[in-house]
Amino acid sequence: MKFLLSILILFAAAVALGTLLQNTAYVLLVYPPYRIELSLKLFVALFLLIFVFGYWLMHLFSMATKLPAMVQKLRLDRAQNRARKLMDVTLSAFFEGRYAEAEKAAAKAMDMGERSGLYPIIAARSAHEMAAFDRRDAYLATNDIESQNDFKGDSTLRLLATARFKLDQHDPEGALGTLQSWRERPAKPHHGVLMLELEAHQQTGNWGEVMNILKQLEKRNLIEPAQAEKVRERMREAMARAG
Repeated sequence: MKFLLSILILFAAAVALGTLLQNTAYVLLVYPPYRIELSLKLFVALFLLIFVFGYWLMHLFSMATKLPAMVQKLRLDRAQNRARKLMDVTLSAFFEGRYAEAEKAAAKAMDMGERSGLYPIIAARSAHEMAAFDRRDAYLATNDIESQNDFKGDSTLRLLATARFKLDQHDPEGALGTLQSWRERPAKPHHGVLMLELEAHQQTGNWGEVMNILKQLEKRNLIEPAQAEKVRERMREAMARAG
């Protein structure tokens, strides 16, 4: 249908052009005291030229007004591509156990102004795995993730990471103190928080709380039966040793 319409338009244009070329009429423009007499063919040619030039100027003006937005979008796209590449490098290095590379990539991203709360968390966890505790604490202390980001999960990641660090260093009381801030929120129990609390209470030997948390996890199907049985076995052994 479009092809047929194009043929008809071209045919009509050819007829009009042929008629115009054979036409000896003229156009008289009068603006006292001036009089301009043009052939119809020249008048049409000038009119088309002016129309095309005017359309080109309007298009150029439209492009000029859109240029700042286009430049901003280009910069945003480049920043997003750069962020994705940095995140890929950071996560790949971390989960492959290349902690030095993961920390370096995350630190580079932060230096470049990337605002994702994952970068300081990954940098801190990487430093922790290398027993660089001063650097680990610096990443957490100098990056107020909750105020930097609109993503609410960042503060939870920071809380879980901090509690994990304390448990790894055999400080269950400190871990429970960190997790208490989650308990004070009007939110449902978090799987990660419950699992860390379960481990912390096992380290302190608070078996009553261990059973309470274990029941919560089982009720919500957040723990494997085999893992739950291991916790109960550990509790029975500890209570037997205590006499």
